[in-house]
Amino acid sequence: MIVSEPTPHSASRPRRTSVAGALRAAGVIAAGFVLAVAALLPWAGLTAEFGVFDASLTAVRGVDEGPGWIVLGAGIAAMLLGVLGAARSWLFTGLAILPGAVAAFALAMFLADPRDLVSRLDFHVSGLLRVHPTVQYGWFTGLLASVALAVLACVALLRRR
Repeated sequence: MIVSEPTPHSASRPRRTSVAGALRAAGVIAAGFVLAVAALLPWAGLTAEFGVFDASLTAVRGVDEGPGWIVLGAGIAAMLLGVLGAARSWLFTGLAILPGAVAAFALAMFLADPRDLVSRLDFHVSGLLRVHPTVQYGWFTGLLASVALAVLACVALLRRR
């Protein structure tokens, strides 16, 4: 009886990710980092208009409210999933869509809670002064990062390598 040499199983070989998969994982890591940093930036502020002169008075950072902590955690989770995606499998990179969706939901909940900002901060004196809340650049940075994270994760899920 002739016995052929056993072939090595694919599970015994270390799994190598392709260059494109590594780039997608790096993109997820970068988007997760930007998302985490966006939680530390100003999300809302108070703008006062004195006739022609505009002045920004106060700013609310993301981590000053509950949704900011959720966005910070989602950014850290996305970075960890990107690292696992680069080291292990494309599936971890694709799972980064979950923290991206959670961050987008938390950002939406921050704007949907009007009792804190609008009811307290919006007032005006006819022709002289108008004070109103504004959305700052940190909120928009978080939104763009969560969308980029979702797109990169979807591409990783669709490409599978």
